[in-house]
Amino acid sequence: MAARALLLALGPAAGLGLGRFAYALVLPLMQAVWGLSYAEAGFLGSANTLGYFLGALSSPLVLGRVGYRLGFYGALLLQGPVLALTGTGYLPALLLRFVQGVLGAWIFVGGATLLMALGRSGRALGAYYGGVGLGLLLGPWLLLAVQDPAVAWVRLGLGAGALGLFALPALPLLQEPPPPVRGKGDLGPVRALLWAYGLYGAGYIGYMTFVTTAVGDWALLFGLLGVGALFTGLFWGPWVERVGGRRGLVHVLFLLFLGSLPPLALHLLPLSAFLFGLSFLGVITAITQAFRAVLPPPAWPRAMGLSTAAFALGQALGPGLSGLAAEAVGSGVGALWASAGLLLLALGVAWLSRP
Repeated sequence: MAARALLLALGPAAGLGLGRFAYALVLPLMQAVWGLSYAEAGFLGSANTLGYFLGALSSPLVLGRVGYRLGFYGALLLQGPVLALTGTGYLPALLLRFVQGVLGAWIFVGGATLLMALGRSGRALGAYYGGVGLGLLLGPWLLLAVQDPAVAWVRLGLGAGALGLFALPALPLLQEPPPPVRGKGDLGPVRALLWAYGLYGAGYIGYMTFVTTAVGDWALLFGLLGVGALFTGLFWGPWVERVGGRRGLVHVLFLLFLGSLPPLALHLLPLSAFLFGLSFLGVITAITQAFRAVLPPPAWPRAMGLSTAAFALGQALGPGLSGLAAEAVGSGVGALWASAGLLLLALGVAWLSRP
């Protein structure tokens, strides 16, 4: 069982760690070579997260029709060529960042649902989500000494393609989730958590997109983010099993908010990056555990799809809002303050949602 979770974790490593978050590593190169403004950079991020939103919203229909296994691996293997072509220019990048977002959502929802169908614990789910940390660690090494954004995107595409191939041995070991049952898909018990999840999506993506423009030391930043993310399963998995998904969500959002504060990012970057890396995937572990605790198994695929859609809608708005805040103050620090404010709102909603 552990082997399946680890192999499935290569999906988030490719689709999110390299496909989504490594954009922040290439962004300074794109600004330097293409002359992107903060607003244009934010629109690229929003195109990606809009695709992620639509992919998440469509995931129950698409993955339910083609099969979660086929959908997961098909989207995973398409990551490589999509990323490799992203550096061909600004307008193609807008389209390809959107496509990558759709594929990334199908990977994320598909892998998590397959793992839930195996009856895995919060620790296994934490290990799956922590796979993003592997992508965060690989990103700086893949981009070592790169000065051209086109070359950077080709390297990221090759890395994502390799991860997809390494994940293939898990395919025959997986089983499809149970089909939805009429009357078993009510998400009322977790509706408030969906609002908190959407605000979290808007807040965390602002930090992930613009922190490199504010602090500059992207190699150290992404290394510590990746190390922190790899510990998600070990740290937050047992904790949310102990205190429950709802209470665990409040705890992890509080630590994430602390890690996002601009004074910490500017003056204690290693601590900020590690706390953020440790916590941002713990939010997903906690909310998934909450679903398992209060919803019947036939509702899990729909819950994962709609929660990821709420999360993605927040992400679609977050980069644009953060980019405008950065423009207003003339530096990336403005984006970090906007990110911290959104995370504080998410924390408040999660706290009020506790029974």
